[in-house]
Amino acid sequence: MKQISNIIFFFFGITQVVLAQIPYPTTQKVPFDTLIYNQRLSDDFAWLSSPENETEMLKWANTQSGFTNKKLDSINGTEVIESLFEKVFISNPNEIIVKGAQGNDLYYYKTLPDGKKWLLRKIVGQETEETISAIPFSIQGKKYHAKKFVFAHQNKLLALMLTESGEANPHIRFFDLETKLFLNDSIGSVMFNDASGVSMAWLPDDSGLLYSQAPSDKNEEEKYYRGQLKLHITGKKQEEDKPIFGFGVNRSIDIKEYETPYVYTFRHSPYIIARIRAGKGENYAYAIHYSQLNDDQSEWVKLNDYRCNHGTFTATGQFLYAVDDGVPNMQLIKVDLKTGNPPIVVIPETEKVLAMSTGDPSVVSGEKYLYVKYNTAGKQGILKWNFADKRPIEIQMPFEGSVMEFNLLKDDNLLFVSTNWIRDFEYFTVNHKTNESVAFQKPVHLATNTSNYTSEIIYVPSRDGMNIPVSLVYKKGLNSSKQPKPLLIDAYGCFGASMDPYFLPENFIWLELGGIYAVAHIRGGGELGSQWYTDGAFPNKMNSINDIIDVADYFVKNNYTTGTMQAITGASCGSLNVGLATLQRPELFSAGVFAVGIPDLVTNKGASFGRGQNDFGPLDTEDGFYSRLSISAYYHIIPDKSAPAMLVINGANDYIVPIHNAARYVAKLQQVQQSERPALFMVDWENGHEAAGNSEQDIIRKWKFLLWQTGHKDFQPK
Repeated sequence: MKQISNIIFFFFGITQVVLAQIPYPTTQKVPFDTLIYNQRLSDDFAWLSSPENETEMLKWANTQSGFTNKKLDSINGTEVIESLFEKVFISNPNEIIVKGAQGNDLYYYKTLPDGKKWLLRKIVGQETEETISAIPFSIQGKKYHAKKFVFAHQNKLLALMLTESGEANPHIRFFDLETKLFLNDSIGSVMFNDASGVSMAWLPDDSGLLYSQAPSDKNEEEKYYRGQLKLHITGKKQEEDKPIFGFGVNRSIDIKEYETPYVYTFRHSPYIIARIRAGKGENYAYAIHYSQLNDDQSEWVKLNDYRCNHGTFTATGQFLYAVDDGVPNMQLIKVDLKTGNPPIVVIPETEKVLAMSTGDPSVVSGEKYLYVKYNTAGKQGILKWNFADKRPIEIQMPFEGSVMEFNLLKDDNLLFVSTNWIRDFEYFTVNHKTNESVAFQKPVHLATNTSNYTSEIIYVPSRDGMNIPVSLVYKKGLNSSKQPKPLLIDAYGCFGASMDPYFLPENFIWLELGGIYAVAHIRGGGELGSQWYTDGAFPNKMNSINDIIDVADYFVKNNYTTGTMQAITGASCGSLNVGLATLQRPELFSAGVFAVGIPDLVTNKGASFGRGQNDFGPLDTEDGFYSRLSISAYYHIIPDKSAPAMLVINGANDYIVPIHNAARYVAKLQQVQQSERPALFMVDWENGHEAAGNSEQDIIRKWKFLLWQTGHKDFQPK
């Protein structure tokens, strides 16, 4: 990997500082300078990210987390939120979470009368349910959580990516759905391709599993580099698994060490697809008929002129069908997997924006039909297209909201889930003959009376003339713009991912107490197509931050809220908005929640470092460096006694953002800003990137923090 050039380091003696404003735990300062492209970066807290200081860093983080918990536990209002928490999270006996389908068999999680969560099987159209396994899975007395499910195409086999605490010990095990027992096969350790887990796929004949793996002897920063695809034949030992694709495997295929290989197979196709997430430049892909696999001698076919930037594709027979971002509103293309010839367009661009995907399937195909999701800000729909090249048919949606979790039933029917900001998840099936959406299982909603709430979309003008869609959710009778109310802004704006309408029960704590929840569909997301995404990616990444600031400014100027009542939250890449917006316009915000985020995109070489070059800037150019520097909140913290309060949340087992990144950020906020508002560090010692801060106690503490800082009279210090 090409390293950042011109780096000089300077170390000085250790000192200690104790703040006067808030009695934070003591933090060491170790002066440390870095010179990159003639830009000097001074950092007194770099020692927290040094591997040799990991023990001391964890001790410091534990002390900080204890301080945070004690501080937030001392705020009044616990009983109020506990009561609301119980109300909105009350168990729904009919609630299911679908994990996958095989033919007409559907597998899902459900809590049974014994109080335990089970994996169940149900034949679609029948009422009886069959218990498969209690959750979490138990192997030789140890409990494991399933990070990812991949069902075999025909055989009753299930491949599971299992983890222990958070994202620790990621490995693959195999479960026989007929005997309800685990096979002896075990594959570990495997890599996280992204937040959804390892990329893995069954061979088209179900005889083995393809999976991604990186060398296990690399340091923390590079353990997801130099990835390969390997083939495991069921019943064999892992030592016999052969690499078939990836870094250093195929002489004629030059894959960079930070490029990430993904693997895909489909029920109605004999082809294997290897997609490379390039990190820098266009993604690209290869294909091979599974019968032609020959270890590192396999003759993969390059799919020419196929970018596959968002992984939104499916396959039937020898053809791949993909949502292509070559036009602003996207289009559906067809690629010949046998020849690799350039794509042809089968559904041209229309006013409907075909949805990008960053993990959740938004296009599936059966024997005769294909289903693809389209997207607008605040709602989505489904188009059905047949392979006879007739015009796509729009499926009537059961209600306005988002659609997700596409699963093929039998050969051509569809199962999907629909939800919106104020309506719980409901599963529906589409019969390919009638095109009707029918409820799979009539839901019994959570105890929260969601009919008391409403949502709308407004458009906020940005400084450069763009209209930013914003979804507002609030309690009925709360006139959102007549009298200022506490207002919480949420946004993402990265990688073309959309902030789709999503029922999140904990938000009703905020809404019930009189707050407004606002989701800003900023540039960098995929809500309005490919141009909306590229307008918020390198070299235009600052547009995302500007959009957030303009939305927050609009709310204050138009009497929705005030700067002392407005807060901002963002997770993962969405944390960039929190860190930068609160620094650039602190008067607009009382508080921020910076969750599982990346405050330093300059020196952080972790899992997300090489993969985000298209969004943040290339690693090996001066322009890329200055782009990353401009959006790294860590390097823009200045003394500011009026700075908003900040709650930084991180999982101790986060594969994307190791805890030391957040530790440095908190340390610098506390000792540089010296604000009268607190900078607090909440560490989730049990979880990783996706679940950090999701325990009942952490959720209660988070909302107490926000209500306290936005001035709610019932949530002030005792």
